[in-house]
Amino acid sequence: MSDALLGRAAEHGDRPALVDLTGGEVHSYRRLGRSVGCAAAGLVRRGMRSGQVCGVYVHSASAQAVAMLAVIAAGGVALPVSASSGVTAMAALLTHHDARSLFTTPDLVEAAAEVAGCSRVRQVISFGPAPGAVDFADLVALGEGTPRRPAPAGDAAVATGGGVLTHAEFLAGVHTLDRTVDLVADDVVLVAWPLDGGCDVPVLVSLALMRGATVIAAPGITRQGLRRAVAELGVTLAALVDEDRKVVTRV
Repeated sequence: MSDALLGRAAEHGDRPALVDLTGGEVHSYRRLGRSVGCAAAGLVRRGMRSGQVCGVYVHSASAQAVAMLAVIAAGGVALPVSASSGVTAMAALLTHHDARSLFTTPDLVEAAAEVAGCSRVRQVISFGPAPGAVDFADLVALGEGTPRRPAPAGDAAVATGGGVLTHAEFLAGVHTLDRTVDLVADDVVLVAWPLDGGCDVPVLVSLALMRGATVIAAPGITRQGLRRAVAELGVTLAALVDEDRKVVTRV
């Protein structure tokens, strides 16, 4: 699955792949491919086994994509967790899936640490320095120069409240979306859908990466913010919530 989404990362080079509108961080395709590969190797060096579940508890679709791709490239199973989950519900979900690692961001690390204390999670990995957490940059550095372990396409890749998807099943969802959303390499896709623990955001972001498009993560963006993003960032597609319904519209 990682190869299907990032196999042409070197070809796309410095074209922006993921942009976090809130934090301002930008991953080019080149940087994304390197970060995912090295982080995957770092996870294996820190003890991740094939098929092991790793939670992803973040506010941004950009951070979610990097974490999920790294976990899957390591042969693990990525479990997206709703950004609005309470500690008790999150701990129960992670325990149910026997998750041993949890990706998060510095603003959520306190809750993530509390969840770790109530579950079988043994390491919290943060996108930025945070007390008691492994810095993602250190994870990438740990994996530098280490060959990554290929994950067989039939293995589990993503877990949700509705079950577990193999690589092939997840990619089938991407191809299904592709038949309804006319997304091309020149598109700049703004994603404002909530990270609700489902696969809607990961599937859309995966389609954009597969096409070589740019994804802008903009959680909770306002109408005024959308107009500014269209004018200043060249947004061409927007994934928004319209009266509790998720829609993708060309702008």
